[in-house]
Amino acid sequence: MVTLVILTIMIIGFIGGWLRADLVALIGLLLLVLTNQLTPVEAMAGFSNSVVLMIAGLFIVGAGLFHTGLAERLGAALIPFAKGSEVCLFLVLMVTVTLLSSLMSNTGTVALLIPVVLAMSRQMRTSPAKLLMPLAFFSSIGGTMTLIGTPPNLVAAETLRNTSAGTLGFFALLPIGLVMAVVGLFYFYVIGNRLLGTSDVRAATMPRLAVPHVSLFALSLSKGHPLIGRTLRDVNWSRDGLIVVGEQQKGMTHRFVTARADTRLTEGQVYVSGAEADVRRIAGREGVTVEHVDLKAVYGKAAGVAVFTIPTDSPLVGRCLSDSHLRNEYRLNVLQVIRPNEEIAITRLKDVPLERGDMLVAQGEWGDLERAGDETSLLLANERVTDVANRAVSERHQLAAGLIMLMMVTLLVFEWVDPTVAVWLAALAMVLTGAVRHMDVAYDSIQWSSLLLIAAMIPVGQALDNAGIMAWLVTWISDSFGQDGPVWVLVAIFLATMALSQIISNTATAVLFAPLAVSLAMALQVSPVPFVVAVAIAASLAFMTPFGSPTNAMVFGIGGYRFFDFVKVGLPLQVVTAVIAIFTILLIFPF
Repeated sequence: MVTLVILTIMIIGFIGGWLRADLVALIGLLLLVLTNQLTPVEAMAGFSNSVVLMIAGLFIVGAGLFHTGLAERLGAALIPFAKGSEVCLFLVLMVTVTLLSSLMSNTGTVALLIPVVLAMSRQMRTSPAKLLMPLAFFSSIGGTMTLIGTPPNLVAAETLRNTSAGTLGFFALLPIGLVMAVVGLFYFYVIGNRLLGTSDVRAATMPRLAVPHVSLFALSLSKGHPLIGRTLRDVNWSRDGLIVVGEQQKGMTHRFVTARADTRLTEGQVYVSGAEADVRRIAGREGVTVEHVDLKAVYGKAAGVAVFTIPTDSPLVGRCLSDSHLRNEYRLNVLQVIRPNEEIAITRLKDVPLERGDMLVAQGEWGDLERAGDETSLLLANERVTDVANRAVSERHQLAAGLIMLMMVTLLVFEWVDPTVAVWLAALAMVLTGAVRHMDVAYDSIQWSSLLLIAAMIPVGQALDNAGIMAWLVTWISDSFGQDGPVWVLVAIFLATMALSQIISNTATAVLFAPLAVSLAMALQVSPVPFVVAVAIAASLAFMTPFGSPTNAMVFGIGGYRFFDFVKVGLPLQVVTAVIAIFTILLIFPF
């Protein structure tokens, strides 16, 4: 009774939205421990669960795909099939996730496609919230199509293997999954997308802002040149309208050194920004060669370029760059000032009073750029500097990210190693190859709220079992529906499994109900196959709550959804797919 009361309080908390979903789950878990419904060891079991660990690794893998730009490249490859239509885009993505999740982990498929969805949404200027929830739903439907698609299918096959009924073939459940997928697509086309209005969704993905064009040149200093050894303060090229960005020292491969006033010139290349005429004039005066270079030349692990906007209350308003102290105190080199309806010549940069709304294209070390962006009273970063840095550093590792992804999918499909091991091999490879900039970025990429939500909800199934609620449910189904024939017993066990899978993991639900299905079939003296298949399918149809499946939890935070969004969109889909699934099971698997 105590367990049911706590569970009811948790559900009310989820629906009400007064507290974060992960906080509600953690409070409920602690209450179960304090009321002795769970032991501390049982309560902590969710945090060591392989599913939780696998999801954490998949977030890192997804970050590698996103930061390297591979996800955006994949999205760009799919966009032509969408033909500029949101409906076609939806169809392309849902068919893709359904097919992929039938052959590999639902969780892995969603983690793989989340960055693709975000990239495609940005390119087509549509809200990702319209796609992320359906993505999670169709991954669950796709998982029902093959034996390895989702753990409940494996539980069902193993349960039947221990009976005289044999086991399930690899594609035994394919017809059921296909019918549900078609019905699901029709549902979203007719009503689902209308219910999934994004006006109330909290999160919004802004389009990625491109760095404006900046002219960058490289001045080459050969050995023995008179400028070698002199400081930038000595040469004072700024008075001629040049901004010295940094230098690429000879022999220091892939190492870019950001310029300071006391930086001494060495043999190699000095990167400067300015009007081409001024650059070539100074190059001729100093006797050095000059060449035009791409702005990406100043990107590296240590430094790069970001765009900032001057807010209304910034102390920079009304001050000139020459007395802004951005170079001396924040070690930033301002390459360009962008002002609406006015073109500011680079030769005037240091003497033009700054105005609110001006955009500054600044170069510096990533740490300095992040520090400037964090001080919101001074500058507002147009895009989070950390995200800019992640992409700038990682985008050169697209091939590595693609090979790592292929390796992970291969290991998951052929099951050469444990799925969690396969995922973490891929996650660590992403960090070691530079596809993920460093471990801090890897940790930042993990949606900790989603992990805590899943980990805190997993032990709820154990609490229900400890309280005897599962045993009571078995008895109630037998007594209430056993006399009405096997069809109504199948309907009852399908609905009971589906209801419980909204609260606890689909794997735990299948483990609890599969033996019950066999027992009920034996009592009715009919084939256990339809009952066990009903358990496997029903356990995967968790559309009404954000914690019904790991994929729901993964998109919950990223999509900016509320608990009731899942109820509003998932409940009708739940009813429709349940009816279709039951009829299809009865048609394909007779008693």
